[in-house]
Amino acid sequence: MIDAFLSFDWTWDPGFRGVLTVAVAVAILMGSVYLILATNSGARLGFQLALTGLFAWMTVMGTIWSIYGIGPKGPAPTWKVVDTVRTAPCTSLTSSDVPDGCDETVQSDVEVATEVPLPSQLPDPVEVRDGSDVLLAAFPTTQRDPGLGDLVTVEGPGTRLLDQIDEQADPWRLLETSNKYTGETQAVVAESLGPDDQALFDSASDYVVIESFLTGGKAPRDDDSILGRIQYKITRTLDVAPDPFYAAVQLQAVIPQEAKPGQAPPAPVRDEDSELITVILQRTQTNQLRRPQITATLFFAAVTAVLCNSLHRRDKLAQAQREATAGAS
Repeated sequence: MIDAFLSFDWTWDPGFRGVLTVAVAVAILMGSVYLILATNSGARLGFQLALTGLFAWMTVMGTIWSIYGIGPKGPAPTWKVVDTVRTAPCTSLTSSDVPDGCDETVQSDVEVATEVPLPSQLPDPVEVRDGSDVLLAAFPTTQRDPGLGDLVTVEGPGTRLLDQIDEQADPWRLLETSNKYTGETQAVVAESLGPDDQALFDSASDYVVIESFLTGGKAPRDDDSILGRIQYKITRTLDVAPDPFYAAVQLQAVIPQEAKPGQAPPAPVRDEDSELITVILQRTQTNQLRRPQITATLFFAAVTAVLCNSLHRRDKLAQAQREATAGAS
């Protein structure tokens, strides 16, 4: 409310003119309804009837706001970096290339981050692609080498691969590159690792993202049928206290390369001698987006209930007085 007041455009047009336009429209709408009711029911009762109808209509509007997520909104959910973990360079290699004695321990103040899977503990995405004709057709060898997050987007072998990795990485689950959280988390990571924050890299082009993972939060939908979608919508809405939602983005610095004049920039190549960096993010403000709509709906509903109860008590009193008058006569 204070932010809205401070950001108000204190000019005639559109500031004060807009306020006056809305005020006149509201006065005409409510005033005309009240005028009709007042001429038939009296000024006092007509005002109470008009006020009850107004708040009842506001209750319906608030309910629609809450269902569809429109109207006044609270702060949107955001990702916040809670830890940046560094592990030995050997942890970025594939499982078949990891040397003996490689320290694969992940040390973090975030308990769940210590269980995040490392590239050295997962299948080699290039070997997985080369072993499937379907994956090889989707990601030809003439293009850049895909990651596991790319391969699992292919229907069929990708789905089976995703189930295998999720079972192996439990409680973490692989984040597909097509998922909306991929862009959100990588944008936050780029800002956090940039020169204005941790200053680990000058820009996002100085490193390459290997894989990303998720854990916690509301359970994902596992049934795409109509009944499954309905059931998921209900259970997701009722889940008001889910587990903390975390994401892990694994990346590694790239080898500096110079672009030749007149040619496209070379594809980034990971520097396998550099440390593996895992950025742990937490989803915050997950249940505040609809808070203003729900609060307004409850307030309007409470006022409507009070006004309806007042009208009901008035009707009972009027009925008792009519019966007493009829009995006396």
